Amino acid sequence: MNLTSLELAKDRARIYKNYLQMEIDAKANINKLAFLDRGIEKSPYQKEIKNYPEYLKQKPDGLKVISYIPGPNNPLKLTPFPSLGEVPQINSQALNFLHTDIKEACVCIGSFVDGKIQAQWLGKNALTNAEQWSATKIIALLNIVSQLNSKYPDCDIDNCVVRDGNGQKHDYYFYDVAKDMINYASNIGSSNSLAAMFKRFDTRIGLEQWLKSATGNNDLIFRGDYGENPYLTNPKIFDLTKKQVLLSAAVNSTKQKNSVSAYDLTRLISMLGWHFHIEQRSRMKASQWNSLESIVRAMGHDSARYVDVAIKTLGMDSLITSPVVISKLGYGLSAIRGTLETVYVALVRFVDERPKAAGKPAKLRTLAMTLRAEKAVGSSSNVDRLAIELDARFCAEVTEILRRLFAEEF
Repeated sequence: MNLTSLELAKDRARIYKNYLQMEIDAKANINKLAFLDRGIEKSPYQKEIKNYPEYLKQKPDGLKVISYIPGPNNPLKLTPFPSLGEVPQINSQALNFLHTDIKEACVCIGSFVDGKIQAQWLGKNALTNAEQWSATKIIALLNIVSQLNSKYPDCDIDNCVVRDGNGQKHDYYFYDVAKDMINYASNIGSSNSLAAMFKRFDTRIGLEQWLKSATGNNDLIFRGDYGENPYLTNPKIFDLTKKQVLLSAAVNSTKQKNSVSAYDLTRLISMLGWHFHIEQRSRMKASQWNSLESIVRAMGHDSARYVDVAIKTLGMDSLITSPVVISKLGYGLSAIRGTLETVYVALVRFVDERPKAAGKPAKLRTLAMTLRAEKAVGSSSNVDRLAIELDARFCAEVTEILRRLFAEEF
């Protein structure tokens, strides 16, 4: 049965058609899409989110679980995870199978070698800078942890609240605010206003420089917001244990745009998810796991569930254990470019139990990816149709990436 699902999934035209039918059945439209807006409530992994930090610490023991290692004839070579600020060699042909709607992509496949993650970097225009919409909202969260742990290495961000320096609004736990920004629940504020607030904890140039020093992409621009005013104009991060303010809003400066690459986002999410398994030289500056894991759990609540749908379509949902799916969507209609655009950054990790049926050890598989897709709107009067086609296509391409991961075709 499962072999059949994996084999059948090679027919991407059929997969796309099935997904398009799911959109139609769900009466999806540009404002409510079947996969982008699926929501964590329908995810089989919702109950696992609390376990994600523990799963991400685990490594193969070499007996019951081994790591996926590419074969000797594989043209993609494993390389040590790059140091901070170093851009890895990215194979620019390895993602040529992706549909033409996918304009840029970067996939990083991780394998354990001597207890550390080594990586294969695959790209399609991976270093092309573009507007990545709300997918970039995770950058400010990671920067905040880096800043806090630089000054207070023992700080656990779960003990911190976001406080209104003007005394007008309630305190909220940092984790709750981060989760509200990622899942679009608007329990505290709109996702865009919360994202603009999180960007207030560093100057625009400081945050951009921090990102450049992490990924090594010196051409990126990260000085924009998300179309709304910050939820708090004078936010502070207050530690309830230390009973002190750890971080205050930085001086505000002129807004510009956000233009970063698929590689930048893939690099950041891989540094987050593989924190325990990369060298100190490769880790996000000063960041400690007891704070990073809060962002991992928040990112488990992303409303886009492309990976969930892909794993089920491939018939693998009952054959994997210790799953982690963290992600962040981006989506928008660009009046300037006349395009409808979707972005998705994700890190996936699980143990593939299939080899055990043949008396072999299970295999740990993990990858990080970012895809950006677009469709020209032109003078189309039926943007709803374009939107569901783009969402179905996007899901089909994520399914193909995961099919190749399971089938060891990378």
